[in-house]
Amino acid sequence: MMSYQEWLNCILNAAHDISSRAFQEEAWKAEGKVASSPDEVYQVLMEDCTPDLFFEKYGQTLTEEQMQCWGDLKSRLTSYYDRMSLYPHPAHVLTDPEWQLVRQAAGRFVRAFNGRSRQHSE
Repeated sequence: MMSYQEWLNCILNAAHDISSRAFQEEAWKAEGKVASSPDEVYQVLMEDCTPDLFFEKYGQTLTEEQMQCWGDLKSRLTSYYDRMSLYPHPAHVLTDPEWQLVRQAAGRFVRAFNGRSRQHSE
């Protein structure tokens, strides 16, 4: 099992990639230096980082703002993912106003953790 900080870093790094249009523009093009896709940014956060387990275990140690930002990001991202086609065209996702709302929610989530998480015990 990952330590609290490793787990949080996994979640925050994945959320940062969701919040970053620059990352997506580079990673979602065929010849990009980093290989990713609209589906992969969802999978990395929601499957690889297992945030639901993290928030179940540590939620009581986090601020109300952090928990609200997580709820908003999870809701918007899951809703978008559920409506997304099996093989979405990256350019369409990049310009979709609904994806912009997901990116904004991810940015708020990342900012909510900048030095403001409470101390916790492992």
